[in-house]
Amino acid sequence: MSQPFERASMQETEATMSAFLPVLILSLVMVAWFGFQAAQLRNERDAMRELMTNQDKQMQESKKLRDSLDAIARGTAQLADAGNANARLVIDELKKRGVTVNPNPPATSSESTTPVVPMPAK
Repeated sequence: MSQPFERASMQETEATMSAFLPVLILSLVMVAWFGFQAAQLRNERDAMRELMTNQDKQMQESKKLRDSLDAIARGTAQLADAGNANARLVIDELKKRGVTVNPNPPATSSESTTPVVPMPAK
């Protein structure tokens, strides 16, 4: 007689299994996934910050080069206005190529004309 009783209790146990273990495993996997994603995003943010820092020096050097080229072009334009034939030829060739030379120097400012968006601090 003990056999029917044991079968009944096994069936009841199987029917009333708890959802705790699957939910626990799922939540642990989700926490691990979010942690991995957060670490990846942080690494990418640090790499972007480093790239921007490395570009600052190059931007300053390119601005210096641009300023010196503009000064040479302004000087050439002034010579052309004064009647120098060679300077007039250079200015005309630049105009043919779509380069305009402004003989008046731009207002000096310590800020570049390109807006820089600052990165948030850590």
